[in-house]
Amino acid sequence: MDLNIPDTRQRILGERLGNGREVVAVEVAAEFGVSVDTIRRDILALEAAGLAHRVRGGAVPVAVPSSPLLTRMASGERISPALVAAAVERIGTAATILADGGVTVLSVISKLPKREGRLVVTPSPWVAVACHERGIEVFLLGGRLNPSGGIATGDPAVLATGRISADVALLGACGLDAEFGLSSDEFEEAQVMLAMHRASRRSIVVTDGSKIGRRARHGTLAIDEIDLVITDAEEALTRPLVQAGTEVIGVQDL
Repeated sequence: MDLNIPDTRQRILGERLGNGREVVAVEVAAEFGVSVDTIRRDILALEAAGLAHRVRGGAVPVAVPSSPLLTRMASGERISPALVAAAVERIGTAATILADGGVTVLSVISKLPKREGRLVVTPSPWVAVACHERGIEVFLLGGRLNPSGGIATGDPAVLATGRISADVALLGACGLDAEFGLSSDEFEEAQVMLAMHRASRRSIVVTDGSKIGRRARHGTLAIDEIDLVITDAEEALTRPLVQAGTEVIGVQDL
């Protein structure tokens, strides 16, 4: 394999980014035996092809926008039972929960125990129905229903969220990166999630490993605004989050 050929280098780097790995230009240049400027040109080519997001010192994976929620639900997207169990445990006895939408959050709410005085406030009709099925009191926020994450968006949802005082905000992720923080595919959804964070004492992000190290289009929360990340990602992927000062719980299925 001739690493002096740009297509060869870029194929390898593209595969690494596709697997959620960050590319550090200095390290890769030493590994490939080429100059840092050569790797920087490779990164520019990958970014132009939509395969990388260039950052200081290298590149991070690009978060491909998710399919609409109904499509993901119909596909039988599997969420790690250990991930769900860890989230339920850390929610604990919280009385008032602001719950985001999406398949991961819905999976957590579907296992959330009913407790006396517990209230879930959500912009997601699917989360609201899951609460209803479990006998959990629920308050449904209104607004324009965004098909991507399946939550109500716009001023009605943001303003109503701002009038809530919650113990926990349970948030999903389209991307989660140590430098860029939590990110969302849709601007309107990012605004609702930001309002949920501001209305809560603690913000917990629950996400599978495919979102770690990736950047979606719209920044939602800085990494130091997140109290806890629960994920099934490998430790190598979550290490930058820990180094940035965020508490991370890594889980694996037994």
